[in-house]
Amino acid sequence: MNALCNNVFINARPISLLFWQVSSIVGICLIIIGVGAGYVDVATHFEFEFLSNHFGIFLIGALLGTLSAFIGVIGWAKHLKPGTRARVAGLVFAAPWIGGLLGYPIEGFNIHGPSALLLLMIVPASILALVLVIMAGY
Repeated sequence: MNALCNNVFINARPISLLFWQVSSIVGICLIIIGVGAGYVDVATHFEFEFLSNHFGIFLIGALLGTLSAFIGVIGWAKHLKPGTRARVAGLVFAAPWIGGLLGYPIEGFNIHGPSALLLLMIVPASILALVLVIMAGY
């Protein structure tokens, strides 16, 4: 019985790490689906009625994804080395800008289109990058 309890406590860290990883990945996927749905809708000239009529679902998904990714990346970063935290901070800071550059050929930077969601992602991404840099000790 004692060996079973010790095994559970020894493996507690990988289980928590897995939780943070899944939370981060699910959040990132929700953000990509939410923002991507807007770009697909614009690129197809609003052909898909489901996307146009139910875009609020994708918007809520993107917002929940932002929250999940924000919290998940912080939890995941606790398990990383300081240098890796700094690299993740750079990637997090650059992600909305990279998304904007990838979406630029579809619509450009239109504040009334899907790029508005990417512009809104700049603020939480910058805050998260700052938190990660502080966690890295730089």
